Amino acid sequence: MKKKLLLATALVSFAALSQAQQKGVGINTTTPAATLDVVADTANNRMPDAVLVPRMTVDQLAAKDGAYAAAQNGALVFVTSGRGSGGKTGNVTGAGFYYYDDSTSKWAAVGGGTAPNPAMNITAEQTSSYTATVTDDIILLNITSAGNTLTLPTSGIPVGKKYYVTNRGGNSMDVSPLPREEGTQNIPGQQGLIFMYLGGSGNGSWSIISGF
Repeated sequence: MKKKLLLATALVSFAALSQAQQKGVGINTTTPAATLDVVADTANNRMPDAVLVPRMTVDQLAAKDGAYAAAQNGALVFVTSGRGSGGKTGNVTGAGFYYYDDSTSKWAAVGGGTAPNPAMNITAEQTSSYTATVTDDIILLNITSAGNTLTLPTSGIPVGKKYYVTNRGGNSMDVSPLPREEGTQNIPGQQGLIFMYLGGSGNGSWSIISGF
């Protein structure tokens, strides 16, 4: 009799478990609409409604580098403080939500993290003619003689690309192609200009948007 009762209890438990697995898990609901469905308890104003994911500093997360691999792809954490300096937390820039991206073996920001300052590529100081590259952002000049030219690219760059050019030398430097404002044909000595790419090729593909 006891064996039959135990068997019946096990079958009922298995049936209930199977039904729960098919419907998902619900919190504050008996009819979950997803694998995990958390419904706000609006009748209890003393209980905050939220889902709390693991919270830790970037150093604490970095200490677990070896624990995250393909099986943890998509894992979500909240970094409370700190900035990554390498390893899997190298892209952590401050407090915020991050998910583990196994394709890059890095934690990636979901949102709410401190926005990183975009990296600015600064050239070595140029003392003669120079052809700007697509990856340049700040171009340093020290032109002390005549007959030098700064050549700006006209292909392979996005519209709106900017160059911040500063010349601390005593001589001006020609610009090619001529900017849209053809009255300005050079970068004066002891001055700086900001160039923005407008698209196209030849004269007028660049514009001077500011002097500083």
